[in-house]
Amino acid sequence: MYEKIYNHRYSIIFVILIIAISAWYLFGSESGGTTGNNNDVQGTVHGIMGDNREIGKSIDQAVEHIGAAEKELERANEANQRAGHILSEGKERVDAGSGIVRELQQDNSRAKQILRDIELANKKRTKEK
Repeated sequence: MYEKIYNHRYSIIFVILIIAISAWYLFGSESGGTTGNNNDVQGTVHGIMGDNREIGKSIDQAVEHIGAAEKELERANEANQRAGHILSEGKERVDAGSGIVRELQQDNSRAKQILRDIELANKKRTKEK
């Protein structure tokens, strides 16, 4: 649970900032908001309702952004898993290739030794004749 909150911390902070700014706009700002004239209660209520609709739209947009971010994180995670799998396959291939190279080097050493033995045997035969 904590990991999920940690992964979405920027989105959560964004939503909290939107709510805080909206609250400040509604209740704290002297020049803005809908406080207006105390005698105009109906206008204030309608203004608050309009502001609430705007806040709702902002929250909906934030939720959409969070959803898009979650999808992007899932795609990135899948890409990382694929890359890890490819790397492990590559390591297996490198290990197999290294084994083949070692075998070829051993075969090459044996072949060189056989050639040396043949040359030595030929030299002995030529000396004996």
